[in-house]
Amino acid sequence: MTQPDPFAPPSGATPPVAPPAAPAPAPQPRFGAYAPPGYTPPAAAPSAPVGWASPAPAPATPTGLATATVALAVAWSVVQVVLLAASFPAVAPYEAALAAGGSLLSVSTPYDELGNLLLPLQVAAFVVACLWLQQCRRIAMVLSPAVRQVRGPVWVWLGWAVPVVSLWFPFQVVRDVRAAAVGGRTPSRLGWWWACWLVGLWASNQAAFSSLGLAARDPETVPVFEGLATVAVVAGAVLWIGLVREITGGLRARLAPVA
Repeated sequence: MTQPDPFAPPSGATPPVAPPAAPAPAPQPRFGAYAPPGYTPPAAAPSAPVGWASPAPAPATPTGLATATVALAVAWSVVQVVLLAASFPAVAPYEAALAAGGSLLSVSTPYDELGNLLLPLQVAAFVVACLWLQQCRRIAMVLSPAVRQVRGPVWVWLGWAVPVVSLWFPFQVVRDVRAAAVGGRTPSRLGWWWACWLVGLWASNQAAFSSLGLAARDPETVPVFEGLATVAVVAGAVLWIGLVREITGGLRARLAPVA
């Protein structure tokens, strides 16, 4: 004999129904203003999902790097002027060493010591200028994506050191960064700056070769090459400082509305 289930509801019984929930009160305008019946406030704007990144802040103009670039260019020019002055009294010891059948590598003069000081200064100027140029290039590409950068970012650094291409790659990098930052036609002073750079580099190398006895030249040519290098370095520094200020100022002006 089957026993009835004590938990089963009796046959024909209606299951209990939950009472209906009370309707939620209609939202009312704030500050006690009158709201007509059935008023519904506008829906709030959806918030960003949790975990989404907030908009990136506007990039900062590399003003500090620009200032350091200008300062190092001035320091380079000052040392170059002093180097020219020290090259004249260095001729006599060089000629004496050659007359005695010795090597110019064994001669040490204030001119040689200044040359040793100039090398780390040039390295520092190179590193800081490339950091400034790299940052300016990144910002300029965001602000002016339509302006074509002929050379890739790696040439901001390598363009100055790789043989042969160092004769024009850095000029193209600076030219394109300026075009994206400032706009307009390429000014003639950009070409003059690059001409001064090439002349100064060549003259400085020739002076070094003559002072070290690596070239079949009279030591009296050292002040001649140093004089040519000094004119080119000082003139090039003036033009370079103008370019640094122009590019940095152009980026600052364009970033001001974004900030």
